[in-house]
Amino acid sequence: MKKTIMSLVLATVMAAPAFAEQPIQLSVPGNNLPDGNVKGFRASLLYGQTPQVTGFQLPILGIAESQNFTGLSVGVFFGATRVTGNSTGLKLGLANWNDGTAKGADLGFANYTGSNFTGLQMGAFNYAGSLDGLQLGFINATDRINQGVQIGLINYDKSGTFVSDDFPVFPIINARF
Repeated sequence: MKKTIMSLVLATVMAAPAFAEQPIQLSVPGNNLPDGNVKGFRASLLYGQTPQVTGFQLPILGIAESQNFTGLSVGVFFGATRVTGNSTGLKLGLANWNDGTAKGADLGFANYTGSNFTGLQMGAFNYAGSLDGLQLGFINATDRINQGVQIGLINYDKSGTFVSDDFPVFPIINARF
């Protein structure tokens, strides 16, 4: 009888509507258990995709993808985070990939933000569409520093460096305020 009740409870949780918020979610390729937005803890093994995550995310051996993310993401064993919309918080992992805007800190081997990044990007390779903050790495790139600093071996700002608008690359440090 107990096994039957537990089976029904588990089936009900897994069949929850997609719009519901879940306190815990496990994502694997093609499946979220249970489906829906996450407000709490999410673990993603190999590849997982969910609409929104608020809380703690753990990408394991692959990419945890969401439309919007707020919180802390810690990638383990080559774990990476991809956000297709907006991101706020701290992301640690092999790679941190934001298609939209991001605020907070992205710490990884490679960090990419397609739109505006506000905060700290630290890694071997950093890119932000526009930068309000600090890029610290071997290669740093942006289309425009609004207010910020790049510190690295190669610093690229498409709109120019503090030396000249005609010179987009400057070694060691580049800044605009």
